Amino acid sequence: MPNCKSAVNSSHKFFTYFVIFCAGLGGILYGYDIGVISGALLFVQKTIPMSDSQTGFIVGAVLTGGLLGTLITGPLADRFGRKKTIIAACVIFVIGILLILVSYDFITLLAARLLLGIGVGVIAVAVPLYLTEVVPAHLRGRGVTIFQLFLTFGIVLAYFIDLLFTASGNWRGMFAVILIPVAVLFLGMLLLPETPRWLLSKKKDQEAKQVLLKTLPESEVAGEYLQIQESLKITESGWKTLFARCFWLPLFVSLMIAACNQLTGINVLLQYAPLVIKNTGLVSNESSMFGTVGIGLVNFFATILSFFLIDFFGRRRLLIIGTAGIIVAYVYLGCLPFFVQVGKLQAELALAGFFAFIAFYAVGPGVVVWLAISELLPTKVRGKAVSLGLFVNSLAASVLSTVFLSIQNGLGISGTYFLFAGFTLIYFLVAFFLLPETKGKTLEEIQLFYQRKKIA
Repeated sequence: MPNCKSAVNSSHKFFTYFVIFCAGLGGILYGYDIGVISGALLFVQKTIPMSDSQTGFIVGAVLTGGLLGTLITGPLADRFGRKKTIIAACVIFVIGILLILVSYDFITLLAARLLLGIGVGVIAVAVPLYLTEVVPAHLRGRGVTIFQLFLTFGIVLAYFIDLLFTASGNWRGMFAVILIPVAVLFLGMLLLPETPRWLLSKKKDQEAKQVLLKTLPESEVAGEYLQIQESLKITESGWKTLFARCFWLPLFVSLMIAACNQLTGINVLLQYAPLVIKNTGLVSNESSMFGTVGIGLVNFFATILSFFLIDFFGRRRLLIIGTAGIIVAYVYLGCLPFFVQVGKLQAELALAGFFAFIAFYAVGPGVVVWLAISELLPTKVRGKAVSLGLFVNSLAASVLSTVFLSIQNGLGISGTYFLFAGFTLIYFLVAFFLLPETKGKTLEEIQLFYQRKKIA
C-alpha cells in the first residue's frame, strides 16, 4: 500500500513539474526578447541608420506592443482558455521574427518589434495565469517563480547569443535564435490540459476534475473542487465586477506593484546595459557585452535563490527586502560619479552597483510581481485583473524605455539613478503597508480574506 501511495504522489509531482516546466518556457521568450535588443543595438544602425529618438522607439516597441498584448489577453484567456492563448502567442512570435529577418528600414523593424511586443504581452499575462490556476497552493510560489527564472535565463541566453554574434555583427541571427524555445513551448502546450478553474467557469466539470486528479491526491480533489465552485458562485465575471468596491484594495495593490516594478528601471538597465556600461569607462563593445553578461548571470542565479525562498519567507518579506536593497544600490550608483572619475575604476565600481541592484531585484520584485498580480483577485475576474495589471506594467516600461535617453540627457546619470530610487521608495511603502501575505493560501482563501476585510 505505501508503494501505491508513493507512486500516486510521484505521478502528481511529475505532472505538476511538467506543467511548470512547459508553461514556464514562456518566460524564456519574454526574457530573450527583452535582452536581445541590448546587443543588437550595437549593430542595427550599421544596416538601418537611426536617430536617438528612433532608437528609443525600437527599444520601447516591444513594451509598447505589450500594451496591446496585455490588454487583449485577459478577455481572450477568459473566453477561449489560458492554453489556447499561450499557443496563439507562439504563432505571433514566429511571425514577428520572420518580419525581423526581412527588415531593411526603420518602419519594418518597428512593426516587427511591435508584433513581438504583442507576443510578449500575451505571454506575460497567460503564462502566470495558467501556472497560478493549475499548480497546487503549496507549490504555487515556486511554480510561478519558474516563469521569472526562465525569464532571467532568457535574458542571459540573449546576452550570450549577442556575445557570440558580436564578432560578425549579425544582429538578425541574434533574433532568429528565439525560434527554438518558441517551437518547444508550442509543442509542450499542445500536450498540457486547460486549467481546472477555467474549465469549471465554463461548466466543464468532468474535465476540471480530471485535471485536479493529475495535480492532487484523490482525497483532496473534492474539497478543492467545491472551493472553486463556491468562489465562482460568489464572483461574477466582467469588467464591472473587477472594479466593484470590495476589490478596490487588492486591485489598487496589484496595479501599484505592476507600475512600480517597472519604475525601478529594471527593463531600462537590461535593454540599455551595454550603452550604460560603456558610459562608465568600458569603451569596447566586447568589454561592455561581458559586463552585460555578468548582469544577466547575477539576475539568473539570484532568481534561483528566490525560487527556494519564496514559499518559505513569503511574498511580502522578500518584496520589502528587495526594494530596500534596490534603493541602497541606486543611491550608491548616483553618488559614485561625484567621487570617482569616468574610467576603469568607476566602471568596476558601477558594475558592483549594477550587480547589487539586479540581485535585490531578482530576490524580491522580480518574483513577487507575477504572484501579486495573479493571486490577489478571484477566478472569474483574474484574467482581466492580470491583463490590466500587466497593461499598467507594460505602459510604465514602454514610456520609461522610450524616454530613458532623454531623461539621462536632462538629469544626468546620477539624477536618473536618484529618480529611480524615489520610485522604488514608493514601491517599498506599498509592500510594507498594503501587501498581505499569501504564502500557502489557496486562491479561494485569498478571496475570502478580502471579503472578510469588507465585512469588518
